[in-house]
Amino acid sequence: MTDFALPDDFDLGEYFDGRTLARAVDLKPEQAIQSMQVIGPVLSTRLHGSGAQAYAQRTELVNDRRLGLRVVGHCTCPVGLNCKHVAAALIAFEAQQVRKQRGGGVSDDSIAKPAPAPVKAVAPAPDLPVVSLGALPLIPVLKLSTCVDVVSEAMLHHRYGSQSSINTKIRQAAAQLVFRYQPEGAEPVDFHFPAVQGAQGFAERDDPEQPGQRQTARFERQSKQEATALLDLCNTLEFRSWSLSAGLAINRLTRLNAGGAGSNLEGDPLILVPQKREQWPNILTMQLPLLKSRGWVIEVKHDFPYELHTADEWTVDVDEEAGGDWFSVGLKVTVEGQRIDLLPLLVGLVQTGWLKLNAEVRDGQPRGDVLVPWPDNTPPEPGAPPRQRLLRIPVQRVAPLMEWMRSVFASNGKDSGPLRLSRFDLGTLEAVTAQSTVVAPPSFTNLIEQVRLLGSGRSLPAVAPSPNVQATLRHYQLDGLAWMDFLRRARLGGVLADDMGLGKTLQTLTLLQGELDAGRLDRPSLVVVPTSLITNWQTEAQRFTPGLKLVVLHGPQRMQYFKRIEHAHLVITSYPLAVRDIDTLAAQEWHYLLLDEAQRIKNSRSQATLSLKGLRARHRLCLSGTPLENHLGELWSLMDFVCPGLLGSEAQFREHYRNPIEKRKDTLQAEHLARRVRPFILRRTKLQVARELPEKTETHLRVDLTGTQRDLYETVRATMDKKLREAIEKQGLARSQIMVLDALLKLRQVCCDPRLLKMGPDGAPAAGKAAPSAKMALLLDLLPTLVEDGRRILLFSQFTEMLSLIEAEMIRLKIDYLKLTGETHDRASLVDKFQKGQVPLFLISLKAGGTGLNLTAADTVILYDPWWNPAVEQQAIDRAYRIGQDKPVFVYKLLANGTVEDKMVELQARKAGLADLLLSGVASDAALNAQDFDELFKPLVPEESTP
Repeated sequence: MTDFALPDDFDLGEYFDGRTLARAVDLKPEQAIQSMQVIGPVLSTRLHGSGAQAYAQRTELVNDRRLGLRVVGHCTCPVGLNCKHVAAALIAFEAQQVRKQRGGGVSDDSIAKPAPAPVKAVAPAPDLPVVSLGALPLIPVLKLSTCVDVVSEAMLHHRYGSQSSINTKIRQAAAQLVFRYQPEGAEPVDFHFPAVQGAQGFAERDDPEQPGQRQTARFERQSKQEATALLDLCNTLEFRSWSLSAGLAINRLTRLNAGGAGSNLEGDPLILVPQKREQWPNILTMQLPLLKSRGWVIEVKHDFPYELHTADEWTVDVDEEAGGDWFSVGLKVTVEGQRIDLLPLLVGLVQTGWLKLNAEVRDGQPRGDVLVPWPDNTPPEPGAPPRQRLLRIPVQRVAPLMEWMRSVFASNGKDSGPLRLSRFDLGTLEAVTAQSTVVAPPSFTNLIEQVRLLGSGRSLPAVAPSPNVQATLRHYQLDGLAWMDFLRRARLGGVLADDMGLGKTLQTLTLLQGELDAGRLDRPSLVVVPTSLITNWQTEAQRFTPGLKLVVLHGPQRMQYFKRIEHAHLVITSYPLAVRDIDTLAAQEWHYLLLDEAQRIKNSRSQATLSLKGLRARHRLCLSGTPLENHLGELWSLMDFVCPGLLGSEAQFREHYRNPIEKRKDTLQAEHLARRVRPFILRRTKLQVARELPEKTETHLRVDLTGTQRDLYETVRATMDKKLREAIEKQGLARSQIMVLDALLKLRQVCCDPRLLKMGPDGAPAAGKAAPSAKMALLLDLLPTLVEDGRRILLFSQFTEMLSLIEAEMIRLKIDYLKLTGETHDRASLVDKFQKGQVPLFLISLKAGGTGLNLTAADTVILYDPWWNPAVEQQAIDRAYRIGQDKPVFVYKLLANGTVEDKMVELQARKAGLADLLLSGVASDAALNAQDFDELFKPLVPEESTP
């Protein structure tokens, strides 16, 4: 446990408002402080308030996973929490810390033995010359002992006066306890306690304690006994969520110190009870077991209003619905011989909000018990006090089910009866059946066994690749094959999300060949791919799995091949043609339905997405190196395709996950989402599995806009900024997105080359044709040098017209090149020429050539202009940096300094963080907000200030 200390960069202004700090300074903290002691992680202080009152503070620094470092300071003043007195105490402590760092600290070796403090006040000392306090050596004259300061929760929230009589009595008792532990011959110390005798009752308002109302006692210390008893007392009395009985504390300590010197504690036991009914469940489930483990004796009065019961036996009844994708689940427990349906009780908690899952439950580390109200329809005996029956349930057993209820139907309501759980709710199904008697069909039992194997951390059973596959799979590809086979056996869908270039196509073809060899491929399988990848899939299928009967649906003559579909093993088509031919495809039942570059269905309402979700197939798989590009709605769309129902409806997903994670940065919900989808997503990066790949070096080459190009950029920026702010003021940022994107497009065009800007911000023809391009000049300096050095270069741009401008310059410089855009038909021959080394430069449209190309002959990639989505840029880089690359790869990103392109790079980092959520659970704020808008349209730095 770390002792209390302020971090070097600690700033009170981050934890207290300006008014509180100003009032704290007015107290003159270093003069007002009466006592200060560090007790482990707690700073215990006492100081004078604005008047004659004295208040005690107890301050901790808490590291919260969601909120970061927090100051939690409790005070006996009316404010109670993080008041001016807490701030003043921290100011005084900080000043002491600074003095120690300057060499004016206090050493225990130099502590003098003080005389007892006088009971009466000492006359004021004469005036002394003014001397800097920081320059004076400090001589300790008073050493404080450890004391107990217990403040009940009720007092924190329902305080009537400045000093409660109950807490005063606790401090009196604590003072007497300290006095009891001091045998003769020990070092004397001063200990102050309120001079109030006899028992006190609770008054609506107490007279505040005055500094003069004190007595001073002299007693001896013994450090060993203090360590073994007094500090144990402090730890034992450390209650944060409920109040305690001082009478119990007295009895406990009397037994601990039987026969010791000193007076016994006197007076009636002081009883503090929770002020709120909702506090009792926490006391009964969390605090009382802790007290019992430490030797406390708990007595329950006859009129205690709660009756606690424990479930003896758990039984889960499962019925499989038609189709096998849904199960009806009932949960019953046996309590004292009586069989109880537990689900309605749990549903009631969700509906009423009586139970709020704490951070430990949502964090995946549930501990302790939850008390569930158990209605008692038996009429009470005459004269008997009313009681409520509470059923003690281990949190670990119901937390996943409660979380599922909260996410799926908390707002919709449910009466009673069994729950309908999808077979994709693996975690919930496994948790419900754990340590229970399960009455279920064999299909459910088999599914649970598979789920437990997956969650055990052990490797899945190895699957030998078919000898009919004409390739040798790498170790991670064999793992991928085992994972896909596990999903098949469990009748689950999944997303193979390996990095580009790690062989997702080969792993999938190997799976299908194995299905054919095992006799399970009694129906054709369908793979839907981007148009640019049809040739690649056809080539690799013929190369690696020549035994698969292949049908390719492509081109205007494809209808003649429809009759071959039912006899094929694998049918390949494109996303656009799948929509056109949906009636033909829907008439067929498929063995596997596979989507390559599955991010194409990220829009859940697109025609392609809706059409493909309606196809019938035994198994579904998605292949995508970028399953999440912009927002969590894309993840929902993919998961709803492979695992329907796993994440609820889109509206439920938005309310339960997307809004908390994206808007409120709820890391706990992000981690819960990651845990929920993780069994269905397999992702490996090149760094993890392809360590034989050579080094990749990325460099940002920046250039300043000057002259006419700079003036044009500022003109467009200023004009569009004004128009956009007017539009946003009228209709908001969300409804102005199209205008924002159009304005950003114009700015990006100016950065690339002013000739791209056809229309100015006012709609008039742009004046960019006469403006030179600083980025083009940089490129023309760079390219000839790279070509002369023998580099093989891929140059990407999202603007096909920019490629045409570069093409004209290559002709002028007599540099051989190839160009690929969306209008290119013979892609394969261009790729073949480049791979054979016939040309040094390949100009490629980012949209047309960013995926599906194997260009490992390249060792240099130039991204002429940045794109919003880092995953798209990474796909382009992966055309060269993939399995088979044996040369170091250099990546150059050209950026116009201080422009919108700089800001795009910053936003890219946020989007990359959103994708990392799948693996790390770290939420990201990827949406465009008002602050982003200000940054994107910020003016350029004046030329005279540019370094």
